[in-house]
Amino acid sequence: MNAPHQLTSRLHIALYSAVVLSFFFQALTWGGAYRFCAYLVLLLGIGIYFLAPQENQQGHSQYERRAVLKCLLPLVGFTVLEWIATLHFPWDVKAVRHVLLATGLMAGIVLLAREHVRIKPYVIPTLIFAVYAYTLFQVVWIYGLGQMYGTTKNPHYLAIYSALFLVMATFLAANWSSSLHRYGLIVAAAILGFLLLNTSSRPTWIALMMGTLMGIVCLRNRAKVTLIALAGVIFAVLFFTDAGSFKTRMDDLITHANTEERVTIWEDTWAMQQHSSRQQWLFGHGVEGFENDFQPYSRYYSGQGITYNSPHNAILEVLYLFGLAGLAVILGFILWLYYTLFCRYFRSRHQAAHTKQMITLMLLAILTVTMLAVSITLPFFISININVIALVMGVMFYLDRHEKA
Repeated sequence: MNAPHQLTSRLHIALYSAVVLSFFFQALTWGGAYRFCAYLVLLLGIGIYFLAPQENQQGHSQYERRAVLKCLLPLVGFTVLEWIATLHFPWDVKAVRHVLLATGLMAGIVLLAREHVRIKPYVIPTLIFAVYAYTLFQVVWIYGLGQMYGTTKNPHYLAIYSALFLVMATFLAANWSSSLHRYGLIVAAAILGFLLLNTSSRPTWIALMMGTLMGIVCLRNRAKVTLIALAGVIFAVLFFTDAGSFKTRMDDLITHANTEERVTIWEDTWAMQQHSSRQQWLFGHGVEGFENDFQPYSRYYSGQGITYNSPHNAILEVLYLFGLAGLAVILGFILWLYYTLFCRYFRSRHQAAHTKQMITLMLLAILTVTMLAVSITLPFFISININVIALVMGVMFYLDRHEKA
C-alpha cells in the first residue's frame, strides 16, 4: 500500500471513531464532547473527500462523491428556507449549525464505505459496546451519583435515547450477537426499559409502541408472532400492575386529552399563526422567532411566566417557521425518506437478504421512535432529531454503494 492509500486509510479509521463518538456523546447529552467530535468528523470528511485516490472515476470513488453532494441538499434546502423567511443569510442561526453538523455526520458515514472491508468487523462489536456503555452510564449517574435523569437534565432526553438503545439492543440480540452477548443485551434492554418507564415520558412510550407496531406489520412468520407475544406480555404487565404509573398516566392522557398542556399550547400557537401576513403564511417567520413571538399569545406565559421554544407540534412548528411552502418541502422529504426505506425493506425481503432487511427495519424503527417522540415534545430541528435523520440517510447511501458494487 502506497503512502496516499495509507494516509486515507488511517483517516477513515479516525473518521469512524469520530462518527461513533459523536453519536454516543450526544446520547449522553455531553454537548461539548459531541460538538468537538462532530466538527472533527466534518474536518476529516473534507480531508478524505479531497485526498481520496481519483483513479477510479467510473467506479466507487465517483459514486461516493455524488452521494456526498446529495448529503448537502438538506443543508442547502434548510438554508434557503430560512433565507426566504427572514431575508437574512443564516450562518449565525443555531439550527443551521445543527444541520451543518448533521450533514457532516451523514457525509462521514457515506465516506466510510470506501473502507467497508476494514470497518465491517468492528461495526457490530461497536454497537454492542455502545448499548452496554450507555446503560452503564445512566445506571451509575442515576443510582450512584443521584442524578434523577442520568447524564441528561431532561426526562424526555433520557426517555428518547433509552428507547433508541432499547430498539438497538433488541435488534442486536435477535440478529447479530453470540449467546453470551445475547443474554447481556437482553439484560441491558430490560434495564433501559425500566429507565424509560421511570421517566414518565408518555410521548416516548407512544412512539415506542408505534415503532413496535411497525415491526409487527413488517415482520413475517415466527418473528411476527414472537414480537406480538412479547409486546402483549409487556403491555399486560404494565397495564395490570400499573408499574411506573403506566396505566394511570395513560388513562389520565385519554381522560383529560382536551385539557392536556400540549393542547393548550397548540391552541395558542394556532391563534398566533392567524396573525401572520400572507407572505408569512406562505414562507414563515424563520427558526429563531417562535419563543419571543409566542409569549403574548401563551396562556402559560401570562399566567405562570412559562416560556416555550416550540409548540410541541411539528406541523404547527414548521408551518410557523417556514410557512406552507416549507411545510410542503419538509413533509415531502419525510415521506420520501419513509417511502425509500419501505421500498428497500420489501426489496430485501423479496431477495431473502436477511441482514439488509433487518438493518432497514431497525432504521425504520429508530427513525419512527425519534420523530414521533420529538414531534410532540421538543423543537423539530433539534440536533437529536436531525442527527437521527442523518444517520438513517447516511446508512442508506452506504448500503447503496455496496448494492451497486
